[in-house]
Amino acid sequence: MTDNGVVTEWLLDSEHSDPSIRWQVMRDLLDAPRSEWEAERAKVETEGWGGRLLALEDEDGRWAGGAHFPADFDWRGPEAQRGADGRMATQPWTATSHSLSLLREFGLDPSSDRARRAVGLIGDNARWEEGGQPYWEGEVEPCINGTVVANGAYFGVDVSPSSSSC
Repeated sequence: MTDNGVVTEWLLDSEHSDPSIRWQVMRDLLDAPRSEWEAERAKVETEGWGGRLLALEDEDGRWAGGAHFPADFDWRGPEAQRGADGRMATQPWTATSHSLSLLREFGLDPSSDRARRAVGLIGDNARWEEGGQPYWEGEVEPCINGTVVANGAYFGVDVSPSSSSC
């Protein structure tokens, strides 16, 4: 059995921890005042894992040039080959959908300038590899669409089906 205080201190240790962890510890475990954990949460945009991931965003708002797969993904290469179960051999986790999911998990404030900018640019520029649909409209695979809905809801995007698609 561990001492919760030691674990909490370790989670808050700024030398070894990340703002994406610290703000959630402050809010959920320490019941810190809102102003304190919000100040720590704001650092997700510029520091640690969130800041590093946002620094890798393409100028057009996408990551790695693609919606679910990087633009340079070799669809004829070994990574695209399917096994007996029908699954691809590997999944590169660097494209837009995965990056947005991480930023949501990190707790990037959806009202922050960088979040609003990314969401807008993705809406303007990202298209699905499968059929070229606009990113926030989703595509044909249900799990991918679940991710689109989760990320859209978090970042304040209307992801409800359009009347033209019914």
